[in-house]
Amino acid sequence: RGNCGCRYRTADGDEVMSEQTAVRTREKWVDDVKVIACILVVLGHFLASVQSYAPGGVLYEWFHKTIYYFHVPLFFICSGYLYQKYSQVDDIKSYLKNISKKALALGIPYVTFSSVTWVLKTVFSRDVNNQIGGFCDTLFLHPTAPYWYLYALFFIFLVTPTFSTVKMTAVGLAVAIAAKAYILTGGGTEIYAVSTVLTNEIWFVLGMSICVFNVQLHGKKKLGVLSGLIFVILSILAYVKDVVPGAFTFILGLIACFSVILLVANNTENSTIFGKVMGFLSKYTMPIFLMHTIMAATLRTILLRVDVTNGIVHIVLGLIISFGGPILAAYIMERTTWLEFFLYPNKVLHSRSRIK
Repeated sequence: RGNCGCRYRTADGDEVMSEQTAVRTREKWVDDVKVIACILVVLGHFLASVQSYAPGGVLYEWFHKTIYYFHVPLFFICSGYLYQKYSQVDDIKSYLKNISKKALALGIPYVTFSSVTWVLKTVFSRDVNNQIGGFCDTLFLHPTAPYWYLYALFFIFLVTPTFSTVKMTAVGLAVAIAAKAYILTGGGTEIYAVSTVLTNEIWFVLGMSICVFNVQLHGKKKLGVLSGLIFVILSILAYVKDVVPGAFTFILGLIACFSVILLVANNTENSTIFGKVMGFLSKYTMPIFLMHTIMAATLRTILLRVDVTNGIVHIVLGLIISFGGPILAAYIMERTTWLEFFLYPNKVLHSRSRIK
């Protein structure tokens, strides 16, 4: 099929991937890339939230601007890779089954944590950096950060089948490139769901292509270092010249993603401190992604209400709560079935069906 997935079929032709098989074939580089992307997303939101009372210098401004070129694209690449590897969506039956699963897996956490964010931003509107619109507008038309990623990902699943041949992959890449070119040349639409698919489909399809073409990532650490250096140099140039988002920053994003993936794929040692930390964080990327802004914003509001405005205090406590808060919350939620449902609905339903 031109697919890198490990799968077997039942007598009726339905695709099955057992949990045990998924664990055995799980690739560490994907988990580690998601951890790095998650850390950068948290830092991006956190730095933006504290800049009013803890302004940074040139290095801070460069870093904050630069990570937005590639941190979320890394998530899309990983999602595309896993989708192609572990799914087969090539007919109406498999399409409807996949969409129903994704609607649940993405929809439940999206609605839950978007709603919590909306309530907090509405109740404490004078303490937030960015005001929020109406509830229905936020939920269905203009999703708030960081949950727009889940929103966009669902619509990408809605229009993207898995690729069964190399030729089909090439066609998919061409369509994704054309969509991105349309956006980069000033095209677009007022419909957010359409615009976000046109903008981010390329990253998702690139992830699928890594799988289909069975791209060998190992043994290319030097290339990863070199591309990383090129990215840093060009990103500094973009910062100095105040380059607006466009074709150049898109190319920067490609280089950065390429570098991060190669470097991570060639650093798979689990016994090192770095490997152990990455392994631990990989278990909590979803909770951290979903809850870091809620945790940090709540803490910031409390500190400001008690007149604590020291930048160092906000930064230290904010970073601790941004990572530690979601991890602790997830630990508690995973031990209470009805709470875990809001994080991993398909996992909970699957577990209950097995018990029955």
